[in-house]
Amino acid sequence: MQRFILSLIGLLPLLTNALPTATCNTVQIFIAVGHGESYPGTQKSIANLICAGRTACGTANIDYPSTSSNNYCNAVETGIKNGLSVITAYAKDCPQAKIVLTGWSQGAQVVTDIVSGGGGTGMGNVAKGLVAVSVYGDPRHTATQTFNIGTGSSKNGVWPRTGTQLEAENLWSAKLRSYCADGDIACANGTSTAAHGGYFGNYAKTPANWIISTLK
Repeated sequence: MQRFILSLIGLLPLLTNALPTATCNTVQIFIAVGHGESYPGTQKSIANLICAGRTACGTANIDYPSTSSNNYCNAVETGIKNGLSVITAYAKDCPQAKIVLTGWSQGAQVVTDIVSGGGGTGMGNVAKGLVAVSVYGDPRHTATQTFNIGTGSSKNGVWPRTGTQLEAENLWSAKLRSYCADGDIACANGTSTAAHGGYFGNYAKTPANWIISTLK
């Protein structure tokens, strides 16, 4: 018996190596919630539409202190770091997965900072699996970009991108949609909180249908 147990112990490293490091979905949606929200937040309505009828479709949190009243920029930087970490790890463990990134408000900035910092090919395995980036009310919205959608498309946000960051963002233009309503306090530098929060509910079908089209 002792010899048998020792033999099993000797096999443990092999068994451990054989175990999968992640549960892989066919479609994986990473969500960066808006300021003041807890995961999954209002974007869950879009994720539900995307995953409807799919047996291997799930969501994951791009974690950052979204409910904190402390330094905004530090919170965004935390989201960028955590987002790159979890997305890159998932892409490595699940190379066949189709990856979707979504973000609203402060979370939209987190998402677009992730792709604008990494560039079209600089994100390695993530670039291969990333099929769609969909953001709503992005404070870094830049006017008249080809990926802009909505009545606020011609407006600059609070902190529009310029130079190399805008060039990097445009490397993703075929996979990116930035939704902005005229008057939105963040993406259109307006005064309407209603416009800023109006991307979900009945309107959720619009971005969801576009994302679904990228999964075919």
